[in-house]
Amino acid sequence: MTEKAAPSSAPVPAPGLGAALLPAPAGMRVAYGPESGPYGTLRAGAGPAATRRSSSCATTPALDAAAPEVRSAPAAVVAYSSDAGSVTQALVELPAAFPAELPGRCASYRAVVDGQRVTYTTRQIDLPPLGDRSRAYVTAVSGGGQRLEVGSVAVMRGRVVMSLLVVAREVKEAGLAEQSRKAYERLERATRTPR
Repeated sequence: MTEKAAPSSAPVPAPGLGAALLPAPAGMRVAYGPESGPYGTLRAGAGPAATRRSSSCATTPALDAAAPEVRSAPAAVVAYSSDAGSVTQALVELPAAFPAELPGRCASYRAVVDGQRVTYTTRQIDLPPLGDRSRAYVTAVSGGGQRLEVGSVAVMRGRVVMSLLVVAREVKEAGLAEQSRKAYERLERATRTPR
């Protein structure tokens, strides 16, 4: 996904974040949430913090949940799942933060997760731009006799960073683009400043 320069959106108050979360996609059920509060206290914030211990690349290109300003930031999260995969969305209110680009060393790496050696191969993809800034990646994960893909999209609207993670056996770019568009449109409607 490409970044675009745009005028910054109006500040978005944290209490509106829960209303901006994506409803359950067709055929999926709630896995956890919706929940809101400081990002570091939410279930969604615990996962990245744990996986980061296996490799410094493990949460790229997500927000760094270990950073104090991210841990204390107002947030809302929800996760959905089905037999085919899962969708997790987090909305985090930050004054000036956006996930960094993927470092070259993290394009392909190995880590030991739950005693299994796992290989991660990540590529940046070009989805239609959203918000003030946006970026997307697809990561192929293989190891322990399993293979899956993780689509990760980050979008900034004003002071809110939307993170969308889609896990499936295969993440199709068209499907990831559509899910991202729907999620962003809901965020935009919920946080639009009345005129």
